[in-house]
Amino acid sequence: MPGGKMFSCRGSITVSVAMITLLLLGVPFAEPYRDGKFGARAVLGRIRERRLERIQLRQRFLIASNEAYNDYSMDYRDDVRSAAENNETASESKGEDYEMNITDSLEEVRRTPLLPTALLDTLKPSPRRSMFENKIIFRFYHGGNLTKQTTMIEDDRLLNGTECTLDEPFALIVHGWRENCYEVPWVLNLRENLHLHRGGCVACMDYSSFSSGGYGGLVGVFRDIRDVLLHFLLQLQYEGIQFERTFLFGFSFGAQLSLDVGNRIGGQQLEAIDTCDMAGPGFDSDRAFKQVDFRNAAKNVQCIHTSIDKGTKFPNKCHQNWRMGQCGLRQAAAGPPPKGSHGLCPIFYNLAFKYQFLAQPKPTECLVLSEVATYPRNYRMGYMETRKSAVRGELFAQTSDVYPYTVFTNPYNIFEYGF
Repeated sequence: MPGGKMFSCRGSITVSVAMITLLLLGVPFAEPYRDGKFGARAVLGRIRERRLERIQLRQRFLIASNEAYNDYSMDYRDDVRSAAENNETASESKGEDYEMNITDSLEEVRRTPLLPTALLDTLKPSPRRSMFENKIIFRFYHGGNLTKQTTMIEDDRLLNGTECTLDEPFALIVHGWRENCYEVPWVLNLRENLHLHRGGCVACMDYSSFSSGGYGGLVGVFRDIRDVLLHFLLQLQYEGIQFERTFLFGFSFGAQLSLDVGNRIGGQQLEAIDTCDMAGPGFDSDRAFKQVDFRNAAKNVQCIHTSIDKGTKFPNKCHQNWRMGQCGLRQAAAGPPPKGSHGLCPIFYNLAFKYQFLAQPKPTECLVLSEVATYPRNYRMGYMETRKSAVRGELFAQTSDVYPYTVFTNPYNIFEYGF
């Protein structure tokens, strides 16, 4: 019995000390303890600490505050997943890719997304989208060599293993119908030209799994392929690639992909987009396309037109609208595909790295759809021209049927071929 009393006394002392401690700490903690939220808030506190540590570690990878993808420069999914595993009452991420839904407790460390809802909707996961992301391959080249092939479905950073660095310029090639990144001559030539004259990292979007079939079917999945390209560029921005040093080139169907994605990013964030004979069939008849303007897709958008049957009938949507040969409708050098008037466009573009397709006065037989551009002396078509920012409107350049297809007709445009 005395032993029992002694035990009772010790128990009373222990309980009393515990009660006093709870009373002293009750002001800040009583309510969450009573509601069963103390554990969740402690876990969320650790989430905030981890996030601050990650911000410090990744400071040099953060995206400039004026870029649309800025609010997704950090990925909370791993943190929230850890919180859910440690405490079932902690908040969980309900979205994937770039859409997050975090508890109100994290609102103080999370900014309001700048990406429009319509853009976020295109990035939501789905079985259909996964199918396209699994079959579209992105090939990275550095120093002229293939360094990586990957898809958006693979669980790895895009730049890992590419040898590309964040302080280099980035270029992306988007091919056309029935083409690919590894055996089409103009793609190989352009990749080499960009390596020699631009440097940095060069990538190619290979969607040949879908472009090798009928054209009508390809147009039917335009939005699906476009969304993969959009996801690719936004992921690169997340990893630290700067849009103001990002250049896109697209041919035909690939031109439409490049321009539409540039418009969806908006704000002229991309450095530049050059396109060759953007596809007309399947697009010209679309009411929305007729009204679209691509001058918001990049700081400079240069569009080159060479055909009337496969290219668009609306050659007036870009900063510089080049109409090659006979008013941009046909070329004297045109032959059987793939070197018809349409297929000659990327050939002209590659030749323009060495030879000069100079702007010339508008031929009298050509009708214009917008203002004719005023241009400086020896103003040339292509990547190598450095005075694009001062020229806006429609431009004309004659072509011949003899390699390298240039025509010297303007006595004020004196130049050398550069042999």
